[in-house]
Amino acid sequence: MNDSLAANVSAQTGVLLAFSTLALFIFWRRVKLLMPVQAFLKRFPWGNAAIDLVLLPTAVFGSGHLVEVLSGRIGLSIWQGAIREVTQLLVVLVIASGVARLIELWLVFQKPGQKPDGREMRLSQLARSVLFGFCIFIGLFVYLSGNDFAPTELYVSTGAVAAVVAFAMQQTLGDLFSGIALGIERPFRIGDWLRFSDGMEGEVTDINWRATRLRGWDNTTYVVPNGELSRHSFTNLHGPDHVFGPWYLVQISGDTDPHDVKVLLEQAALRCEAVLQSPTPIARLMDGTSNPYTYMVWVHFPNYPTMFAGREQLYREIHRTLRAEGLQISADIHEIRHRSGEDAAFKSSVVPTVEQS
Repeated sequence: MNDSLAANVSAQTGVLLAFSTLALFIFWRRVKLLMPVQAFLKRFPWGNAAIDLVLLPTAVFGSGHLVEVLSGRIGLSIWQGAIREVTQLLVVLVIASGVARLIELWLVFQKPGQKPDGREMRLSQLARSVLFGFCIFIGLFVYLSGNDFAPTELYVSTGAVAAVVAFAMQQTLGDLFSGIALGIERPFRIGDWLRFSDGMEGEVTDINWRATRLRGWDNTTYVVPNGELSRHSFTNLHGPDHVFGPWYLVQISGDTDPHDVKVLLEQAALRCEAVLQSPTPIARLMDGTSNPYTYMVWVHFPNYPTMFAGREQLYREIHRTLRAEGLQISADIHEIRHRSGEDAAFKSSVVPTVEQS
């Protein structure tokens, strides 16, 4: 009698705990919909992942326990063992998925205290697929080992099928492993701008198991197979958090003192709002052997996309500064010398002509 009473109390306690965990999980999901909570979790995604890692497996276990108890109450006791095993498997897989989420956050932010401002808060589709697939595989292996099931038979039975599939999907598997190699080497990441040898430019928007997707300036999408991308050279212009430092060539007549010209060009660059003040803009005389002289103006912009609007501002400031001093951008000057055959002294006259380059 006492044993039966203890069993009933234990069963009721289990049902109560299952209801409590399920209700707590539902309450947390409702709280996450509040705007202040969403703002907090967006700023600190580690907290969200840690809470889900605790609440989601307990909710799955509680739901499975309730289904198991309900099946016994309605006379389906034969299914209770299968429901229990499925519940345990789902709990293990959910835990594996939660661990993969924590690893993903570590890979993105490197450390929990790092703020997500200005960073891509996710890995590529390929990297996430590999990470979550690996963690789920480890969880499945742990579950099978814990239940005294050796997966050797499964490996043997699927070996021949895997060989046939690998032979039929050589190109696809090549793209897959090329994408994995690119993900490990990380020559670029989502948000970076790539420039190819044929002049094509685009922003990396995703890397999946077959191809890398880039968005061009005209908002079109370029789909480049991973295998082809790994075989071709490209220039990484980087993304919004990488300073871009181009230089521009300006031709000014050699009649003006180069020191004065350099000062004017640097002043023009400093007055340009789009140009970073640090590093300080620099002007240098690159070629003083021909007329007009060629000067280099080296500036830095916050990133590559902002360079285009900033370059226009820089040109306007250079034009305004030079014009205020009575100077202007010079075209190429060519000298044509005429010599008369009857002139014994071979006197020559110089006629300068100006051609627009």
